[in-house]
Amino acid sequence: MGQKGEDRIREYMESLRLEEPVSPEEFHQAVKSAYKDRSAQVYFIWKKLKELYPEVDANRVIREGSREFGLWQGRKIAEKYGAEKIGPTEAVLGQTSKGGIMVFEQEILELGDDRAVKMFHACPHAEALAELGESPETIRMFCRDMLGHCDYAICEPFPNVSIDFPTTVADGEGKGCAMTITRKNPEEK
Repeated sequence: MGQKGEDRIREYMESLRLEEPVSPEEFHQAVKSAYKDRSAQVYFIWKKLKELYPEVDANRVIREGSREFGLWQGRKIAEKYGAEKIGPTEAVLGQTSKGGIMVFEQEILELGDDRAVKMFHACPHAEALAELGESPETIRMFCRDMLGHCDYAICEPFPNVSIDFPTTVADGEGKGCAMTITRKNPEEK
């Protein structure tokens, strides 16, 4: 490689300032970029499935993969709290993190025994699709018909709650994603 190559590596590594603390804005941008990259990756897989295998329902593949991912996340939350002990508050808090609050600009609006609401004021998934040039209709469909199934599946392992999103960023109505988790009535279980 030689001295020139070694110098370039050293200079580049120093420019990353890895030994310095990360600022909140740097953290926010790094996590948001990772979410957007994941969304773009799923988007390109979806497009390639449609192109190479037109007989395959690409929407269903992404929807079912998103659902499996959500179930995996939900089982982890159930292990932490115990599935039977999870009510609306635990369901919201179990899927709330510092990174999520920053990147999705989340705001917890309500925490109660019967209902909990968390608003997502931003969506890196919708932003990524818009940056890729997709139409508002495709962005809404990608959220509601495919990626959103992850969120619904997260709550499947919890027998006491149900989840709904009356509004989403992807709906294009200028509203956030209103994650609304309610306690099921005993006859709904």
